[in-house]
Parts: sequence; C-alpha cells; structure tokens
Amino acid sequence: MPDWRRLSAAGTPQRWPSDMRSICLLGTCAALCSAPAVADPLDLYLGTGLGYATVQHSFAAVDVVQHPLGWKVFLGWRPVQMLAAELDYANLGSRDVVAGYTAQQATANAAAAFAVGYLPQALPNLDFYGKLGVSRLHSSISNAAICPPYASCPVGYGVPVVAAGTATRLAYGAGMQFGLGAELVRLEYLAFSTPGGDQSLLSLDVSFSF
Repeated sequence: MPDWRRLSAAGTPQRWPSDMRSICLLGTCAALCSAPAVADPLDLYLGTGLGYATVQHSFAAVDVVQHPLGWKVFLGWRPVQMLAAELDYANLGSRDVVAGYTAQQATANAAAAFAVGYLPQALPNLDFYGKLGVSRLHSSISNAAICPPYASCPVGYGVPVVAAGTATRLAYGAGMQFGLGAELVRLEYLAFSTPGGDQSLLSLDVSFSF
C-alpha cells in the first residue's frame, strides 16, 4: 500500500492534466487488482451528458482556446462491482469567435473505448472512478488575423493558420456518480491528449441500467 502522505509531500506539484492522468491510472489499477473472481449478474448501462468543453491548440506564437457547449453519449458494461468497460462518443462542440482583429474557430469530436475502475464504496450508492482508454479524435482549430478597416493589408494577409486532422489519442477521465435503483447521475471530467493541449469535456451525465 503506497504511503500517500509521503507521495503528496514529495517534489514539486505537476501540472493539473498530468495529475488527472495519474488519478485515472491509479483508480483503474486498483480496481483490476481487487476485482472479485466471481462476476455479478450482467449489468449494462446507457447514458448521455452535457457540459463545458475545452478545444485548444498552440501555434507558433498563438494559443487558440475555446469553450463550446459539448455533449456525449455512452454505453457501458459493469460485470463486477469494481470494473467496467465503456464506449463513448463525445462531441466537444463548435465555436467561432471574433475578438478585436483576430478570428478563431474550433471544433472537435471523438469516439473512445475505456476500461473503468471503481474505488471501494465509502458511502452507499456513491462511486468514485477513473477511466483509461484509446480514442479516435477529429479536431479542426484555426486562427486568422483580420485586416483593420481602411488599412492596406498585403495579399495573403488574414489567411487562417489551421490545425486539423484525425488521429488515435490517449483518452482518460475521472468522476463520481450517485445512484438510486437503475438511475445514475454522475459528474465527469473526460479528456483526449494532444500535443497542442488536451481537448476535454466536464459534464453532468444521466444513465440508466438495464
């Protein structure tokens, strides 16, 4: 068993996204190591969520960071108390913003598969969990200068710098959920790792078991 006090007091704190990855990894590994050998009855769940997305990329000297409204749907299978598998589709939204003489556009969506690990229940009907997986992420992010009125701008001025494409990326998340019967309400942070900054969604979800 790790000495959490010593670990939390050692060294300089890392950036928050790195800490989130560590929490997700520890939660999933703990569940894998402690899952019971005999499976509970098959437990499928289906849900959806809505929340605050972050779509970002760092160009040479410009950071594009936008926060559209995002949503997701997910389907999961929890055969044992401390372990589940989940398929997610997350749409991180789309946003076009003009600020001063700069125009920015950002959109992203992803399909992902996760292993989900649940910590031992501290309170009835309350779960804390972490999830790790792989995603297929599509994003399009651009930044362009706008020629000021009555100014003489050179040919090609204002052509947007675009970072767009589809790639396989690490996906991770963590959250807490409260259930009453077949209904569950959960608060979750979900992220997709990219070189220019993680694309993420903080959402309030509702799911139903069947």
